[in-house]
Amino acid sequence: MIGSINKELTISYFDKDLTKKGKHHNNLLHITVDAKGKRIPMVLIDDGSALNVCPLKTASYLGLNIEDFVPTDQHMRAYDKSRREVLGTITLELTIGLMIKKMGFQVLNIASCFNMLFGRPWIHDIEVVPSSLYQKV
Repeated sequence: MIGSINKELTISYFDKDLTKKGKHHNNLLHITVDAKGKRIPMVLIDDGSALNVCPLKTASYLGLNIEDFVPTDQHMRAYDKSRREVLGTITLELTIGLMIKKMGFQVLNIASCFNMLFGRPWIHDIEVVPSSLYQKV
């Protein structure tokens, strides 16, 4: 009985699921999403982040202005320990594959290598298991 329970809860990947470089890569895990009728590539999945982040440049690309943000007095610490002001929060309806989901974001005026960042709030809400090794969610 215990063996069959464990089997049902197992998530497995195989060597055939690896990228062409196999295990010899250091790639971040990115996906592409759609919001407000626009495609957003380079969405970083980061299980080390306690926030979902939308950089101001992405919010502007989506046609949002500072007046569209819900005010907040939140601040956050960046990976380099610097303090960053949260400009406001937004909720966006996103299409990810076949799934449509509303998500909340903190908007920050930062230079970034991503267009959005999905942290643990997204990972837990969507109930996914990200794998940077296999480049799959």
